[in-house]
Amino acid sequence: MIAPGRRARPGALGRTTRVGAASDCPFCEGHEALTPPETLAIGRESGENDGPGWTVRVVPNKFPAIEGQEVVVHGPRHARSLEDVAPEVLELVVGAWRSRADEHLRRGAAWVMACVNEGAGAGASLEHSHSQVIPFARVPPLVELAVAAIAAGCPLCRPVEDALLVRHQEGVRTYCPYWGRMPYETWLVPDRHLAEPADAGALARALRDAVSRLRLELGPDLDWNAVLKTAPAGVGNFHWHVEITPRITVPASVELGAGIWVNVVDPEVAAEMLR
Repeated sequence: MIAPGRRARPGALGRTTRVGAASDCPFCEGHEALTPPETLAIGRESGENDGPGWTVRVVPNKFPAIEGQEVVVHGPRHARSLEDVAPEVLELVVGAWRSRADEHLRRGAAWVMACVNEGAGAGASLEHSHSQVIPFARVPPLVELAVAAIAAGCPLCRPVEDALLVRHQEGVRTYCPYWGRMPYETWLVPDRHLAEPADAGALARALRDAVSRLRLELGPDLDWNAVLKTAPAGVGNFHWHVEITPRITVPASVELGAGIWVNVVDPEVAAEMLR
């Protein structure tokens, strides 16, 4: 896919640091005019659309890679990390992911991805903590593979070895899978075989806890990506999960040329350190 329009976004080429101080951040409360008109605002009890008073705000991405791509702003305060977002706000963020995904699916999307890019090395353009909701007209190849693997006998329903387990609370397992592509890659997987999260609060707390553990172990300036994978349209047999990928190594020739990921940290060691 070629998306030349994204070249215009802040720091798109050769970026080593994120841009956008609080004084001119388009995601901070009071700067609503700097974004496209909102598609959803949670928490505003009075006042006009695209004004202050919101808790979570969703706006179209000004430089979309995919048509319909949206940005979910994690609160009016200029928090630089998801870990710094208040738990009650993060729960509303998860609810916004579901609400916007439902709307995109209603409009004909084949699959909708919610994701977080934190840090310049993970593709984030702005400091203010945010996530994205991306509708796909076709089911992407990796999701097709996941659907097929789950249909053949769900690998995510199998027990997790104690050596890989980091946390197990509220029906969500946090662990470092043997198939992790990057060092300290961490997955959030529910105990129940569900196509999408049933408890936004449990997911928000598990995600925040995992990010906190990773930043404690790998440093507060850690760059990382997280992707929530739920069922494509029309697929009922799926096991939702979140894949969190710290960006502490660079994919090189083996990864890019052969499609084989070289993980330099044993997942059992990673899980022990995160515990």
